[in-house]
Amino acid sequence: MTLRLVWASFLQRPARSLLLLGGYALGVGVTIVLLSVGGALVEQARDKELVGGGDLIVLPTGIDLETLKTGGVGSMFFSVEQSSLLYHQVLAGTRFEDRVAAAAPWIDDELLYLEADTGLVPISASATIPGLAERLEVAPALVAGAWEDLDADRRWRDPTDAELYRSLDALHLPPGSAATDSTWAEWHYFNVLLPDSGWLYLTYMIAGEVPDGRWGGRMLATRVRPGSPERAYSRELASDLVSFVEGRPDLVIGPSSVTIEDDGTYTLAAHVPSETGGDPLTVELSVAANSRRYLPPVEIGGEGIVSGYTVPLLDARASGRICEGSRCLQIEDARTYHDHNWGTWGGVTWDWGQAQAGGYSVLYGGVSDGDPDRTATGPRILYLTDEHGFAGIFSIRRLVTWWPEGDRRAAPDSISILATSGADSVGLKVKVGHSRVTPVPVGMGGSTALFFQMRGSATLSGRLRGAPVRATGDGFFETWTR
Repeated sequence: MTLRLVWASFLQRPARSLLLLGGYALGVGVTIVLLSVGGALVEQARDKELVGGGDLIVLPTGIDLETLKTGGVGSMFFSVEQSSLLYHQVLAGTRFEDRVAAAAPWIDDELLYLEADTGLVPISASATIPGLAERLEVAPALVAGAWEDLDADRRWRDPTDAELYRSLDALHLPPGSAATDSTWAEWHYFNVLLPDSGWLYLTYMIAGEVPDGRWGGRMLATRVRPGSPERAYSRELASDLVSFVEGRPDLVIGPSSVTIEDDGTYTLAAHVPSETGGDPLTVELSVAANSRRYLPPVEIGGEGIVSGYTVPLLDARASGRICEGSRCLQIEDARTYHDHNWGTWGGVTWDWGQAQAGGYSVLYGGVSDGDPDRTATGPRILYLTDEHGFAGIFSIRRLVTWWPEGDRRAAPDSISILATSGADSVGLKVKVGHSRVTPVPVGMGGSTALFFQMRGSATLSGRLRGAPVRATGDGFFETWTR
């Protein structure tokens, strides 16, 4: 009966029936092809010798996953930024050690040219770190020779403390036109919490047309003791009294110096005259990381601003002594922070802060060209670390400095920050307890801004990796009037 109905319908309208039959056949064919492609992709994903194989592949945001077929990656020539941080503190760190057994960086199908007697021959090259490839069980079967880690591979995979901090903290020569820009400056900055409830700001700076023009070194220090007048120290020295090597962190400015020892500790020496003619400041400190919490070198400038930044020591401890004349204060295991800036600074201002809140180290910042009608021209970020290292990086959506009765010439009352990353968001609220203000010329026409260095309490709250977070602590903060 059913067949008779089908046949009758076909005879009644044969053209329409053939069209429907053809469409059905085409749909079945497409489905078969898609299932075949899907099966091939599944097999490829299970094959650790193919690009995108293994259990997980890490790519830059925005890469089209459809290109992840054998040979497809080579045509994109992309790289993963901050891959060393990603490897050490995420993939090979302690946070996911119960889930990640092995990881390795990989370059695949890179176009190179071999110079032969007959001319240049294009070749396809791939690379990884041999020891890490063996852990992934994808080491090649050697026909001859050896395939093992070089010392450079070992330094990338498992650097010593000294190797890590020397690479993070390397000094620079000004690039391009910045070499003739008198506003170029680079500095090592430290702040140290002292046992008398005070603290020390200490800066080792080189500035000017480095290395062939007019330039020199400068030492800056401020000793703060709550309830007592602040003491400021500074000294400028000519370039012949300054010693540094590009690509190395060590810096000598007259009798003052920063040196990274072979065990990874920082040795700080400073002898800086008082700005008011009082006793000089003498510093003899050994600073060591309490944990490997750091921000690798990043470019934070925007349009018209050359600015680089790194924080080798987000969580460090200092021991030694600090003397004002013959009055010395011995310190042991004092909480210490160290960062490193470089760039051209004509008219540039910034918002910056770092705090310890519970188990988190919090860092935020952004730079501006000093124009009161413009917001920060570089990226503004909030960066979190914890006992596992890198915990998250967020884009700052709102940063508000609150001034008493709106008077921007007075010390700020508080700072409020909202930052987001995907579905996560965190807020940082700062209550200012102490501030130091310095008038600084910025912009054109000799206009003056006020530079505020602050210390205060901090509260971190929000959601991190989908879980609620709340912690309190304290830190140091900086801002400018615009």
